Amino acid sequence: MKNKPVKLLLALLLVAAAGGCGDDDPVGPGGPPAGEPAPDFALPDVNPTSGTYQQQVSPRDHLEKVSAWYFGHAT
Repeated sequence: MKNKPVKLLLALLLVAAAGGCGDDDPVGPGGPPAGEPAPDFALPDVNPTSGTYQQQVSPRDHLEKVSAWYFGHAT
């Protein structure tokens, strides 16, 4: 069970890399200029097994840590 978080992180990174960015990316495909932080945002945590379930989470909550963010979209 110890490797489960690492495997999950690697899977999320793979999905994120394969998905790319859509046309609605406000920063653009290149991201923010070098040395500039990405725009901040906060979203509700909808994972019922998460310690922050139903709380707003932001990349700023994880400064100085490795984190991966996945934005799914379904129609």
